[in-house]
Amino acid sequence: MKNYIWYKEHSIFYEIHPSTQNSQPKYILLLHGFLASSYCFRHLIPSLQKEFHVLNIDIPPFGKSSKNKNNLYTYDHIVDAIIFLLDQLQINKVTILGHSMGGQIALRCSYSHKKRVERLYLLAPCSFMHRSIFFSRMISYNPLTPYLAKKFLQSKGVYEVLRQCMYNDQLITKEMLKKYKQPFENNAIYRSIMTWLKDHQGDLTEEQLAMITTPCTIFWGKDDLILPYQLGYDLARCLKKANLYLFEEAGHFLPEEIPFPIISAVHSELKT
Repeated sequence: MKNYIWYKEHSIFYEIHPSTQNSQPKYILLLHGFLASSYCFRHLIPSLQKEFHVLNIDIPPFGKSSKNKNNLYTYDHIVDAIIFLLDQLQINKVTILGHSMGGQIALRCSYSHKKRVERLYLLAPCSFMHRSIFFSRMISYNPLTPYLAKKFLQSKGVYEVLRQCMYNDQLITKEMLKKYKQPFENNAIYRSIMTWLKDHQGDLTEEQLAMITTPCTIFWGKDDLILPYQLGYDLARCLKKANLYLFEEAGHFLPEEIPFPIISAVHSELKT
């Protein structure tokens, strides 16, 4: 089922994939990373459906969700939107699987709404990044910033961005390039991205992470050029109930690179 929900000027795209085998399934929520979309989880969904109803969303302003430069894009606002969606769908508790930015949002969901989150699966989650007030102001007051962002992404190209995120660029297909390029053909996304960066709050502190008691499994590629895998050790140390899996010959885009090892670990933990 594909649908949209309206939340405080955001039109949020979501889809629900019903469980195929479990007679009493729980829900798992998938949260993608920065510049990505719900499309990145397509390899995981069929296997996850064996145990879960899968709720997959496009975090604004990415994917098919709305792109409005005047909207609020703080982490806290996105968390509130997610909880609103769960309430509208009458989902009381959920497991969350989040990649990169989506991993930080998953952590914040657990931090702010611990009774709603049963378990976390974090794929190279954003961790220990601080908010830059200078950077935020520079973005806010420079009218050329959206234009420069568009030129930067166009000069790099979707292929080059994907190549930097993946250890094996042979995994990049024409279909992937087409799907990941589509949202950026809408000029509105560039102003929205600038607003998103301006609104960036910074990640949870070590003290805040220590307050999270939700069981957590962390996955990291040892060839991640975006977020070094050593961050995984620091994150696991801060969290009370965390396991860390490291993967050789894997970069940052784990949902595209190692879907089957991730699924294997998820199913293994469900049996324990």
